[in-house]
Amino acid sequence: MDVGDLIPQLAGLSSYPLSPRPLGLGGQNFTHCCLLALNDSLIVRPDGNLSYAPTSFVAPGVSIRELEAAIQRKEFPCGATFNGDLSGAPAVQVPYRWCEKRCPGWEISRSNVMQQWIGPLVQFIVPSLAFCTNVPRTHKLAIPEIVFKAHPRTVIGLMTYWIRLLGAVILMTLDTMVWLAICFAFAGPMLLSAVYEYALDRKVLEFMGPPNGTSPDMPMRLRAQLLLAVIIGNVRMATLERDDLGSQPRYDSVTSSDLEAKMSFRSRKMSRLVHNSVWKKVMVMVDEYEAARADGRQSEGVVSLSTKLKALLNSQASFGSTVGAPVLFFLGGFVYTVLDSDSNLGDNDTAHALAFGLWWMVIPYLAIISGAMLASNSPSTLNGIVYDSGTTLLKEDYEMSFWKQQIKKAKSYKGIGFAIKKIEGYNPVETPFEGRFRTVKLWKRGLNKREWVQEAISEYVASGDRRIPLDQLRESLTLHRKDCTYVLAVSLFAVLAPCVLAFVVSYTTPVAGLSCRSLTYLVYAISQVCEMALWSCAARLRIRYGTRWSEMNPIVKRVCWWGQVFVGFFSIFAAVGGTTMQLLGVYRSCACKLPVTYWSRLRDPNAYIVLSDNTAADIEAARRWWTVTGSTAVGVVGFVCALAWWHQRRLRKVFRDEADKLDVDVVNEPTMQRPT
Repeated sequence: MDVGDLIPQLAGLSSYPLSPRPLGLGGQNFTHCCLLALNDSLIVRPDGNLSYAPTSFVAPGVSIRELEAAIQRKEFPCGATFNGDLSGAPAVQVPYRWCEKRCPGWEISRSNVMQQWIGPLVQFIVPSLAFCTNVPRTHKLAIPEIVFKAHPRTVIGLMTYWIRLLGAVILMTLDTMVWLAICFAFAGPMLLSAVYEYALDRKVLEFMGPPNGTSPDMPMRLRAQLLLAVIIGNVRMATLERDDLGSQPRYDSVTSSDLEAKMSFRSRKMSRLVHNSVWKKVMVMVDEYEAARADGRQSEGVVSLSTKLKALLNSQASFGSTVGAPVLFFLGGFVYTVLDSDSNLGDNDTAHALAFGLWWMVIPYLAIISGAMLASNSPSTLNGIVYDSGTTLLKEDYEMSFWKQQIKKAKSYKGIGFAIKKIEGYNPVETPFEGRFRTVKLWKRGLNKREWVQEAISEYVASGDRRIPLDQLRESLTLHRKDCTYVLAVSLFAVLAPCVLAFVVSYTTPVAGLSCRSLTYLVYAISQVCEMALWSCAARLRIRYGTRWSEMNPIVKRVCWWGQVFVGFFSIFAAVGGTTMQLLGVYRSCACKLPVTYWSRLRDPNAYIVLSDNTAADIEAARRWWTVTGSTAVGVVGFVCALAWWHQRRLRKVFRDEADKLDVDVVNEPTMQRPT
């Protein structure tokens, strides 16, 4: 008689799982490993009863009678599920060396276990795809026009129609997935720049319309310029303009956040970088309004400046429809997930799926904060307003990116140049909006808006108007240490709160300790903090050097750049690699079941791995942390969303009120002298 005769689950047990997949490619099965460990722990005595072997892997303190009673209660340790009994199933734990020898490899996620990959994918990643589409971007994958030229009315068209449609869907899906990965991997700098921009909007609008105080006596032109800075401050201001040979470029003491690479020597001879080129063209709106007001034509069929400004404000999509409603549905599904998890207390897959969802709440935070800004993500409305004079100008010639400069150099080589010319014209990347104006990347928007505000201050200084003292103007429109502390605190909270909650759930899931999943969350959090620190360092340097930033190459600039590359690697690895390994099941391995503290001392007696399911420790950890962390995450995200909506509505009201003041300014107000 053997053990299998007394315990049917152990009958006919093989040494390796019955899987056609190699062990190193996910063919392992840790339920089978648990059966092997339990089989090695039991023997049949001569009287026909079960007994523990000299080397038993059943947890100390569990007698053979208790083990048999648990099996009779349908709490067999291997593959046990929660049935309402808080005592759980007996624990089966093995040394790491035994697991490494008998159970190498990892266990791939199975489609019939919802919480292993289908649940996290549908509950958390798919909603994040919708959220990331609301995050402003400057480039996207281009779908070739030939895809949309199929005519299914012909035989050939019908045959190629589905291929073209499939190709378009694949490109669209790939584009969205890549953008989601970028948003997740670089959420820290994006959030920091977005909160910086929001704080600057509040600073400007509360200066023009103080909540508790008297509005300053402000020239109409300065008011209009500051309102334009708020509403279109995400548009690039620096472009290349043709220049005579030997002319010197103009430098000003404002920040240029769009200077990304140095121009070649040849291009310097033919053009120069003008930091306020777009500014001068946009200010034509103000010039036209001033001219119409001076001639008494402001009410004779001319669209007022306040109407144009409010049109730009209203071009931003509604916060409720783009962010509020998706957040509500997302939180509703998350609440259901948390409540439903009570029926699976002690399940390891459910615990880590919950932690995974808490971690991915970084994306809703990013969507909420980026959706609360006043500047429209699309410059299309600005294109129409600036063109309303009927003059059509050429598209702005912006400074070449680093990639385009390298392609230009490669064309000078015969072999490579011939190949490039053959495929020239096909661009796999395009801008999301047509028109002459371009927006900047989200992680540059804060500093770019500061450039617009500083340009308004510079023009006011040159005008000679002193109704507002210069020191007071600069003081009121500058973010000080208190403001920057607020920006940093909000950004850190949005990044670290999801990471902390996810870390707590994974860290406390037995065996409690820092393991692969909790280490992933920790590495991600540290990398985001480092990215934010490097962003802050680069921002201070750009403010210090002004428009000379692209021309200067100090050591600290190179340190910041290479630091961002280095930290970005770990951020991408944690975000993309960690998500992939979680969904595939790579983390279900002997090494990842063992706390990191034992990786350097694998022969330690406490370096053991729990192979059984639904133990008392698992149930206790689930009762203590699952509902608390899930409810906290839902409550905080809902509160942040409501707060962002309230503040955006408040600032939009202030903006409209300040725009209306442009119509009630006295007609004989002296016009500010504009610098030539």
